This record gives sequence, C-alpha cells and structure tokens, in this order.
Amino acid sequence: MVNKIYIIESLRTDDDLTGRELYKDVIERYVLFYKKDIHHNYSNAFSKIEFLSKLKEILSEINDEDEIIIHIEAHGGNEEIQFGNYELLKWTELETHLIEINLKCKNKLHLNLATCHGMHIAEKITLTRTAPYKSYISALRKLLPNEIIEDNSIFYKEIIETQDVFKSYIEFCKQRPKTQLRIKDIETAMKIILGIQISRFSNHPSLVKSFFDNYLNIEIDNRQLNELKTENEIVEYVLNLFFNRYLPK
Repeated sequence: MVNKIYIIESLRTDDDLTGRELYKDVIERYVLFYKKDIHHNYSNAFSKIEFLSKLKEILSEINDEDEIIIHIEAHGGNEEIQFGNYELLKWTELETHLIEINLKCKNKLHLNLATCHGMHIAEKITLTRTAPYKSYISALRKLLPNEIIEDNSIFYKEIIETQDVFKSYIEFCKQRPKTQLRIKDIETAMKIILGIQISRFSNHPSLVKSFFDNYLNIEIDNRQLNELKTENEIVEYVLNLFFNRYLPK
C-alpha cells in the first residue's frame, strides 16, 4: 500500500507551479479528507544539486516496508530532464539514483514523471543493473499544465483513497479515457519484451546462453537449459534467472 508521496518540482520562474497546486489542492486535501496515514512532502528544487539532494533525503527517510511515489514536475526531452535553472540531468544518471531508492524499499517505488516526453526514460533502462522502479507513469508527447492538473488530480484522489497505484489507474482511465498518461509495470513489460526475444532464440540453446548471459547479467546453466523441451520452458527459465537478479527483494 502506498504510504509515502513525494512531489519534487523544478520549473522556471515564469512557469505555472503545477506541482505545488497539485500538492496543496489535491494531495494535502484528500489525505486529510480520507484520514489516511500517508506521509507527503512537496519541495521545489530549482537546480540539479538541489534535486539530487532531495533524492538523497528521500533515500534516508524510507525503509523496506515503504511503498512510495516520487512525482517529478520539470521539463523533459528525449535524453534528459531540465531543471528550473536550465541545468540538465540525463535519464541514465537519474536511473542511478532511483536504483538506490528502489533497492531500499524492495521494489516498491512508483515514478510519476510530469515531464514532456517522460516515456523516453524507459528506453534508457540498463538491464544489467537493478530495476530503478516498480512502475512509472508518464507521457510520450508534450504535456500541457492543464493536463497535468486535470489528470493527476483524479489519479491522486484515487491513490489516496485506495493506496493502490494500479487499481487507481484503472479507475482514473474510466474517468479520463482519452488521457495520454500511461502506466508501465516493469516486471510485466519485461516479461513481454524479453519473452519475445528469448523465444526467437529458443531453437538454438547455445545462442541463448551466449547472448542472454551478458545481455541480462545472468549465468545460464547449459545442462539445465538442454534439458528443457519446449519454447515456453526455455523462456520461463531465462526470465526467472533474470527477475531473481533484477528485481529487489
């Protein structure tokens, strides 16, 4: 159950502070209304160093029982996030800091990127490391301030009421069927994407080991692999090795 929500905003001085509005008008209000024991915090991180300092603060506050949301309000592009003072942070560098947080809370970090082109963060995931989050919510194209407020107001109301991100997203979509916000569960997405890739190698067991050992940072046992009879068995075997290493437990 979600028990901590962090809003980090880094916008320019002439931007609408949508994160602050969302925090004051929705998150504070509904935590009080539903009488939920949810820790919540808003911070304005104008620079890269302030933003990274906030992530370190979050890391120090959480424990392995927490399920948390980190909501980032900033400008984004295909390769990076941009802060209020125009400094840049590569998605790959952000991933490094998120991995530390997701490790500490045992794969219970949900990342909500209220940035333009936020979906591109998924393209930068390094599969040889540990999962940087359990799920992420974002958009592929440009986000307008009114979209951020309207979509997230409904979404966070549901989250605070149910304390379940995935149930809340389903209810949110019923109310906002044309939304461009998408949620991706990393384990589910990896099962689909990697499952297809592994199945294409399944008729060539020697290639399965030589390719996926390095690609996924796993050690496939050739003896076990050769005992498997079907494509599904091979896919399941490799995926289990991967998830046992990739997902924090």
